[in-house]
Amino acid sequence: MGNKTLWWIIGGSVALGLLLAATNATTNAPFGMMTATSGSVALPMMDANEASFDERIADPMMVTKPYPIPYQTAGETAAETDQKIIKTGYLDVEVIDVGETVSKLSALASGVGGFVQDSSVSEREDGTHYGNVTVRVPSDRFESTMTEIKTHAVTVMTESSEGQDVTEQYTDLEAQLRNAKAQEEEYLKILSRANTVEEILQVQSYLSNVRYTIESLEGRTKYLLNQTSYSTISVTLSEETSIRIPTKDFRFGNTVSQAGQALVAILQNLAVAAIWLVILGGGIVVPVALIIWGTTKLLAKRRRR
Repeated sequence: MGNKTLWWIIGGSVALGLLLAATNATTNAPFGMMTATSGSVALPMMDANEASFDERIADPMMVTKPYPIPYQTAGETAAETDQKIIKTGYLDVEVIDVGETVSKLSALASGVGGFVQDSSVSEREDGTHYGNVTVRVPSDRFESTMTEIKTHAVTVMTESSEGQDVTEQYTDLEAQLRNAKAQEEEYLKILSRANTVEEILQVQSYLSNVRYTIESLEGRTKYLLNQTSYSTISVTLSEETSIRIPTKDFRFGNTVSQAGQALVAILQNLAVAAIWLVILGGGIVVPVALIIWGTTKLLAKRRRR
C-alpha cells in the first residue's frame, strides 16, 4: 500500500470520529440547551456540565444570559428615585360652629384635589357640639392646607405634624418586584422547554410561588405610593365654651313630670333607709340595749348590799 493511500485512510478515520463526536454531543445535550443553528427560540445557553433541570428551576437566574439581569437593591436605586415621604398632621381646635366648619373643611379638601376620609359630629347635653374630621390631600398641598384649616379656628389647642421617609423601602420593593418579574420570565422559558408532565408540574409550582410574590410586592408598593401621594390631616373640633341662651324648647309639663319623678325617687330612698334602720335596729340595737340595761341593774343591786 502506498504512502498516499495510507494518508487518505488516516484522514478519513479522523474526520469520521469528529463527526460522530459532534452528533453525540448534540443528541445528549442537557434540557434547555440548543445549538446556534437550530433556528428556534431557546432558553439561555449554559454548559453541559452545569446545573441539572431541578437545580435550574430552583434558581432560574443561574442560567447564563447574554445580558445578565442585575439584582438591584434600594441602595443602588434610591438616589435615582424621588423622595417618598408619608406626611401626617393633627390639629385640635375650637370653632364657633362645628357643623359649619366640617362643611368648610370638606370643601377645602376637594378644592385642592383631596377628599374627606371620615367625619363625625355629636351634641353635648348643653347644646354645644364636637366632632372629628380626617382629610387626605396631595402631599405638595399639605403645609398650605394645615395653614388654611387654622384660619377657621377661634383657638388652636394642639398642632403637630410628622414626616416619615420611606424612599429606601419603596425603591427596595421596586427592585424586588423587577427581580421577581425577571424570574417569572425565566420560568416561562423553562416551561416552554419542559418535556414531561412531571417537569411541567414542577415548573408551574415555582411559577405560582413567584406570581404570589409579585402580587404581594405590587400591593405593598401601591400602598406606599398612595400614602406618599396623599397626606393625612386629622382635626378634632369643639365649640368654644360660652354662656348662651338655651336653644332647646322649654316644656313645662315635662319639667313638672321630671321633678315629680325625682321627688318620688327621693321618698322611696328614704323609705328604704328607714326599713333598713328598723330591721338592723331590731336585730342589733335592741339586744345590745338589753345587755346594757341588765348589766346596769346587776351592778346597782350589788352596790345596795
